[in-house]
Amino acid sequence: MSKKRVLWIVTVCLVFVLLATAGLPAFANLDEYLNQKRELTENLEAERDKLEQQLNQAERLQEEIRQLDRKLQQLREEITYLEGEIEKKEQEIAVAEQELAAAEEALARQEGLFKRRLRAMYTHQGAVTYLEVLLKSRTFADFLTRLNNLKTIAVNDLKLLEEIEAERDRIQEMKEDLERQKESLDQMRRQTVAHKGEVERTVAAREQKEAELQVEIERRRQVVAEMEKESERLDSIIRSLIGTDWVGGIDGPLHWPIEPPYYISSGFGPRSFDGWHPGLDIAPYNGAHNYILAAEDGRVILSGWNAYGNCIMIDHGGGVVTLYGHLHVRSVSEGDWVSRGQRIGKAGTTYGPGGYSTGVHLHFEVYDYGRKPTRYYSNGNPDYRQNPMEYF
Repeated sequence: MSKKRVLWIVTVCLVFVLLATAGLPAFANLDEYLNQKRELTENLEAERDKLEQQLNQAERLQEEIRQLDRKLQQLREEITYLEGEIEKKEQEIAVAEQELAAAEEALARQEGLFKRRLRAMYTHQGAVTYLEVLLKSRTFADFLTRLNNLKTIAVNDLKLLEEIEAERDRIQEMKEDLERQKESLDQMRRQTVAHKGEVERTVAAREQKEAELQVEIERRRQVVAEMEKESERLDSIIRSLIGTDWVGGIDGPLHWPIEPPYYISSGFGPRSFDGWHPGLDIAPYNGAHNYILAAEDGRVILSGWNAYGNCIMIDHGGGVVTLYGHLHVRSVSEGDWVSRGQRIGKAGTTYGPGGYSTGVHLHFEVYDYGRKPTRYYSNGNPDYRQNPMEYF
């Protein structure tokens, strides 16, 4: 065979090989892609955790800003009220000043009248003599009357002067009291305005921080979106390879299917109130909706609703299937490929027809079709649900 013909045959073979492998990924090894998927899932969950923390922080900041805005509104109303009270005091002070001026004018007028009468009553050395009163009187009775009238006028004038002085002093004291009240209101207003300024500066700082946080949140959302896109790409590759070389099964203990803190509320096997419990009930403390985790790599074969309420089943290959029941929410769909420890939902207390739930918990089952059945139903069918504690 000539060298040219050999070269042509080799070339044709290479072309066929290239055509046959053109649709396969560069690294068509399932384990390699499973490892990539597992690593990506861990990083993705970490980014989602950070995103959730940032969203919670943003919500706290927004709530704080809302509270500060309410405080600002309250301070504005207080300032408006104080300004109204100050205006009232200023008006009352103006009225008091007018009344005080009128009282002082009346006092001056009465003092002038009193002085004129004194000048009329006193001559020479100053005194109106009894002789003058006597000489002007027609009778002794008239003398007594005139003398009594003079004394009465003097007494009344003095009394009127004292009353006017007392009224003036009263008005002066009232004016000073009003001025003290106004000064107190002015001080309260200054303090309230200063407090309002502090709150406004705090609001501005919180809004700036919240705006910066929103930028970081948007950046992290983009990162998560890119990672989710890459996860979907790996899922597609893994699904295409599963039919070729995936044997599956479990090699070693399963991953615990719920994030802490939690406690086992009911074990596997006979139970007094319903006869038989085919799984493990794991309850979060305080009824929290803890994340539910995939016990091992596998493909989601059920994500829907049944007697266990929101329910997920994962086929791990090798005849092993895990079930996660009573979920609050499901975050995977049928056909999805999940990695060991991946978050697939949250614990809840949902149930469907024929089922029941007594509180927030995860009902976890392990089907192992490669082992002896744990029991047989009344119709003779085997029950392959095993004690989950044997798999941890």
